[in-house]
Amino acid sequence: MIYDKILTICTLRPGKSPAVRKLGKIGQHYYAERTVYASRYYAGRQAGAKLVRMVSVPRSVYDPPIEADQYCILDDGHAYRIDQAQRELDDDGLPVTTLSLAEPEGKYELYQD
Repeated sequence: MIYDKILTICTLRPGKSPAVRKLGKIGQHYYAERTVYASRYYAGRQAGAKLVRMVSVPRSVYDPPIEADQYCILDDGHAYRIDQAQRELDDDGLPVTTLSLAEPEGKYELYQD
């Protein structure tokens, strides 16, 4: 698998109201696009999430774990909610985390210091 694009992992920072909450950057990773097959898409729909993208990220013991309900911003600039983070091995036997991405409930800004 070729990891040739960069994504940014974010968490939703607390705010006075849901409308003013912003995304805070946790880290960046290289990623490879995956295909959302029909079975995963419909399983997400039954759970109430619209899975639109799926990506794989190489996993390292030095990186903090990527968890569900965090957010990621892909190289196209769109923010997605991480619906599921599966830790597995890729076709080459290397550890990866596969992220199922859904459309977020609202629009959020990337927190800038």
